[in-house]
Amino acid sequence: MSAPATAPATAKTSTMQPFAPGDILLGATDLNNPADDHAGDGRIFQYDKNFHLKGVLYTTGTTHLVKGLTFGADGLLWAFDSAEHAVIFVDPKTGKQVANKHTFPPKPWSSAFFDKAGNTYLHEHLNSSWEAVPEKYRILMRKVPGTERAGDGKVYKFSPDDKLLDTYNTETSTSFAGFLGVTSCVLHPSEKYLIYTTETSKRLMRYDIVNNTQMPDLMVLPQEAREYMFCIGMCQDGTIAVTRGAKWEHIDMEGKVLRTYPLEGPGWASIRESNDAKHVFVTSFFNGTCIKVSKDTGEVVGQCQVPAQRSLAGVAEYKG
Repeated sequence: MSAPATAPATAKTSTMQPFAPGDILLGATDLNNPADDHAGDGRIFQYDKNFHLKGVLYTTGTTHLVKGLTFGADGLLWAFDSAEHAVIFVDPKTGKQVANKHTFPPKPWSSAFFDKAGNTYLHEHLNSSWEAVPEKYRILMRKVPGTERAGDGKVYKFSPDDKLLDTYNTETSTSFAGFLGVTSCVLHPSEKYLIYTTETSKRLMRYDIVNNTQMPDLMVLPQEAREYMFCIGMCQDGTIAVTRGAKWEHIDMEGKVLRTYPLEGPGWASIRESNDAKHVFVTSFFNGTCIKVSKDTGEVVGQCQVPAQRSLAGVAEYKG
């Protein structure tokens, strides 16, 4: 296993470099705004494939958690600030943030995914009236323009030229926060349905995007158990990886748990299969740790820790 690498404190100067295959990108905002414990200077940390720190990008146009990192059909790294309704883009060729050329409507986007035709699917992190969001979070958040809503918890499909093709009225579920929507979502390889969850809920939900209708849940946890869903990652073999706080589970499309992998401590959230399909990256929202875990053995084969607590909210690996 690689020795843990800890990023040192940095001045607010971006040092991100052009991406190399295997680079690991981590969204971890510097929570330095006393008005809101989810707000501060947006940051994306860059590590090489061996978890050595290469640089950091301080994002512009963000005020809250930078999360939902993913590589788009355009080859750029995408990241999101749902409170600010911001989508940001980073060019792997330069390691620099580039202008937003898209015309997506301003909503509390959580992340994106893409189908084989290059269409973009965006999902709303929030589903609540404005008044139902605690006042301490409303100070720096935005309403959906023209409404008294923080968000509607729906999924939207856009063409490669940003035309709205469809709106999916996805159910959402009860969460600790009480105002969350579709917080983690993947497209099944058949491209016929979505699998998604509401963070800290009991449900893995599904939505038929061909017939535009809710499907039976893939999995429901016992109501009496202190167990919850956090984030989902799609695997290349058509199974999913799901974080459950102090563990992650490998689950098939019948809702069967193929294997459970215990993790040290609570707070494990973002999860993504590696490009080689042999490992998963799992991140701790609480303490800023990212680990790379063997799917065959459960062994942690690499790790790093960003200088942040309660803000590590996205991981992506660059293919090249």
